[in-house]
Amino acid sequence: MIFVPKDVVLLPESTASHPDRWVAMNVFARTCLGVSGDVVRMLGNLQTGADDVEARQYTCWDIERFSNEDGLLADPSRFRRDVTDWRELVLDRAALLAKLRAHFIVIDDEAAYRQRFQPKRNVLDADRFGNFHQQHGRHMVLVKRADPAAWWMSQKFTPDQLSVRSDTLYGAVQWTFLEKFAAERIRPGMEIVDLGCGTGVFANLMARHGGRVLGVDPSEQYLAVAKGNAAPGTRFEAMRIGEPGGLDAIPPRSADMVFMSDALLFYFVPFYPNQKADIQVLLGDIRRMLKPDGVFVSLEPHAAFYLAPWLGAVDHPFTIVTEYLHKWFGVVPPMSRLISTVTSAGFAVTAMQEIAPSDDFITVDPRGFHFARKFPLWQFLELRIVV
Repeated sequence: MIFVPKDVVLLPESTASHPDRWVAMNVFARTCLGVSGDVVRMLGNLQTGADDVEARQYTCWDIERFSNEDGLLADPSRFRRDVTDWRELVLDRAALLAKLRAHFIVIDDEAAYRQRFQPKRNVLDADRFGNFHQQHGRHMVLVKRADPAAWWMSQKFTPDQLSVRSDTLYGAVQWTFLEKFAAERIRPGMEIVDLGCGTGVFANLMARHGGRVLGVDPSEQYLAVAKGNAAPGTRFEAMRIGEPGGLDAIPPRSADMVFMSDALLFYFVPFYPNQKADIQVLLGDIRRMLKPDGVFVSLEPHAAFYLAPWLGAVDHPFTIVTEYLHKWFGVVPPMSRLISTVTSAGFAVTAMQEIAPSDDFITVDPRGFHFARKFPLWQFLELRIVV
């Protein structure tokens, strides 16, 4: 029996010059297809058993794209916004049903469909949906033929690797916030450890405000860039973060601040199977290296709204949250799990902010600006050791 799963929504996308266009989106599978009113009526009839099976032609459009190839913080809605870019197809009923099945707008077997919502077993696994990191890695390797690590650096940072790109939400939210944070909070001579420092951009920022910064990362590729652009007051070392003994080279009670950005999430939802890094080991190391009055600061993607689709009008957006406490696609732990984990490790949360983009970003990306103003994409936590 062919039917439309209750995971599917219809979004109007008609314009005066391009009427009768809808997006049929499976919000759980993250798939979509452009459809005409005739297809919408067919989908409704499938649900009631009144489908017209007479020979006829249906119009639909290929609109799906892996939109995060434009950037990890690009519009994650996965359909072409410009209707003039929609590729029109005129199909008979059998071909249309095959197209609808391919995008999970209709299904034949509920149990088989639900079985797809599992982690991918490897990069070639097309039978399981997998989480976002697995989907992104597969797309980069198999479709874009690109190194995901090198791609990430080029999407987030300027070509000289000295700052965050201003044309992305990374610049409008994360970089703007950290510039203000560094100016207000970093004191000359402050000892700082930047865990998961990547290419060293944030370590350099804190050093320019007088901090003495040790940047730590397991990636020799990232550290090569960091060392090539090191600001006075920084040094960079390869260490195994979150593994037993991995940070033993950092003396106890030596850091005024431990900083992490876009890295803590990987210790809750591993980037790849059998990852050795352990959040309890990591938090134990942070507690050990902090001075008694030291602070652990974390700037991470938002627990609820990171990767949620940007729907609605440009200036009046809405989203559909399909998961929170139990995630198959998401890669950020729910806030309750994050807080309970850090507090059980001996930390108290002393400050939290949910961060919106800077005002000037409205001229760069109006849709991204309005969405991130309403649904924050980053959260900042300040944590101190419980005495």
